[in-house]
Amino acid sequence: MTQRLAALPATAAALLLLALGLVAAGTPSIADAAGSALIGLVAVGQLVWHLRRLRLARLLLAPALGWLALCLLSYLLPEHWIAHATWNRLAAALAPGSHVNDWRPPLLVVATLTLLALGPLTRTRANLGAPLLLASAALGLAGQLLEHAHAHTLLPQATDGIRTTALACLLIGQLIDTLGGWRATRGSVRRALWPSLLLALLAMAFWHHQRALSDHQLRTEVEAQGQRLADRLSDEIGAHLAAMQRFAASWEWHAVPPPDAQWQRQAALYHRDFGYFLNIAFIDADSRIRRVHPLTALNRGVIGTRLYEAQPAGRQALGHALAGEGIGSTEIIGLLQGQPGIVHYLPVRRPDDGDVMGVVGMVVGLQSLADTLFRRVDPRAVALTLRDGERLLAHQGPTERQGPWRHATTLTIGAKALTLTSRPTLDALLARRSRLPAISLTAGLTLAYLLYLALFARHRMVLQHRQVRRSNRELRREVRSRTRLQQEVEWLAEHDELTRLPNRRRFLQVLAEQAATRPLSVLLCDVDHFKLVNDRLGHLMGDRYLAELGRQGQAVIGEAGGVFARFGGEEFVACLPGRDADAAAAVAERFRARLAGAGLTHEDGTPITLSVGIASLTEGPLVEDELLQAADDALYRAKSRGRDRVEIAPPRALPCAGA
Repeated sequence: MTQRLAALPATAAALLLLALGLVAAGTPSIADAAGSALIGLVAVGQLVWHLRRLRLARLLLAPALGWLALCLLSYLLPEHWIAHATWNRLAAALAPGSHVNDWRPPLLVVATLTLLALGPLTRTRANLGAPLLLASAALGLAGQLLEHAHAHTLLPQATDGIRTTALACLLIGQLIDTLGGWRATRGSVRRALWPSLLLALLAMAFWHHQRALSDHQLRTEVEAQGQRLADRLSDEIGAHLAAMQRFAASWEWHAVPPPDAQWQRQAALYHRDFGYFLNIAFIDADSRIRRVHPLTALNRGVIGTRLYEAQPAGRQALGHALAGEGIGSTEIIGLLQGQPGIVHYLPVRRPDDGDVMGVVGMVVGLQSLADTLFRRVDPRAVALTLRDGERLLAHQGPTERQGPWRHATTLTIGAKALTLTSRPTLDALLARRSRLPAISLTAGLTLAYLLYLALFARHRMVLQHRQVRRSNRELRREVRSRTRLQQEVEWLAEHDELTRLPNRRRFLQVLAEQAATRPLSVLLCDVDHFKLVNDRLGHLMGDRYLAELGRQGQAVIGEAGGVFARFGGEEFVACLPGRDADAAAAVAERFRARLAGAGLTHEDGTPITLSVGIASLTEGPLVEDELLQAADDALYRAKSRGRDRVEIAPPRALPCAGA
């Protein structure tokens, strides 16, 4: 009882911590609320278990274990059995927009909480593995503390500090309540616990190693995927630079600027193959735009425009090309098409003297260039960004629930270095993650539990074998004490074991022995409303009341020179030789008053009362059944007249009187 009361504060502290955590969070997220609710459900079940309301505790812990089982299945089942997207749809059905990770704690927390929930269901019995369950839960808590030191994992394996402390409080509460109960089997517990606990520790270490390898492999795949994307973009950049040079070189065979129709026809081919060439223009030596493709309304308006005046940001690059010094490229500038881009200027020389007759201007839209690569990637699986320093040039993919790993690569377009970053989403990574670490942990803990049960049972069988040998020796001693036991049996045949009073059989023998005594009175006593005592206070308390009533009756009746016996159930009977009805009534009143002062009460505090029926025989032969029937009739009148009273059978109730 003391241990149970000492365990209550620890479990209550877990509930208080969870409540304070939710209050401090203000508006908690679904993950915080679900995690606290799950731990709180186990805590409430454990609190009820401390109070020994075992059925209610099972009712509370059953849904918590069902929830934990689903969480464990989501970690264990292969992707081709139940896809990660399916778990997400189930989560969204519970709360729109939620994710499966919002409803399931980290795997190590699931394992720890499951072990704690199983403890009360085993009634913390050593033979059902409760010591190993609690020891493994302690390992799980220690593992969570170590996990706080590891970063960059795919999924965290520990909850926050408040919930970890709440789990520790639950563990402490169970240990306080149960350690004393293992004293009787501490030898078997010790022999079974250490090997199985070592196996559980190895399972957790192996799981940690496997998980680290799995995360490393997955991260390597993420980096390789990001590098492949960067290589594709680099190849695309190299291809479009080579295409620009071929296009510019194709006009160097002409001595005059290209005709418009020919320009449009040839430029259209390049524009089709490289859709991110927003404009392909021919600019004369005076920096005026003479040809442009495609001939959109916007582009028609720039024909004849002098770029030195219209585009100051590109003067240096344009001048570099017009001077015949090579390809000139601008910085990243805002384009008329509403996106950032780079303009490349490639000189076109006359074939006869090598002078520059103009330049080809290629306008590369960076957003369009990125889209050319990005559309090869599932936008739901990877978030891609193209940046110029801190400036965002292009983005594709979700901005929420991204994975912990990203891959950044530097790309060079012209003279400008850009950064391409790829970051897979958390859902894509979870769908690709290996289930083997979770399976190893679950299988290892299960094997450790089975090993404990086997070792414990074996040691108990050894002890039982020794006990059998001791029992054989005790049996020989028992044979020698047969005479004493026989005497006890004979005593039990005539006495009530609970009250130590004579039983009905012995009383009838005593009554027959007093057949010649006159007057002869019989008292039949019945406890009022005794069924309420058994129903509301329990049969154990009822037995205690009966034993106390027997002691009080024996004292009063014995003092009056009579015999007091238990007649059956809550009925007692007394025989008073040499006392008439009035004298017997006085004795009954003393008995009733003494019982009222004995401190025996009902659940509501009202004292236990007694109804007594008296029958006296003053003359004539003794007929036991008729005398007892008269006393029973008097008792019935006492009950019907309000109980807690003494009634005397009238002489007419005795057919044998006066015979």
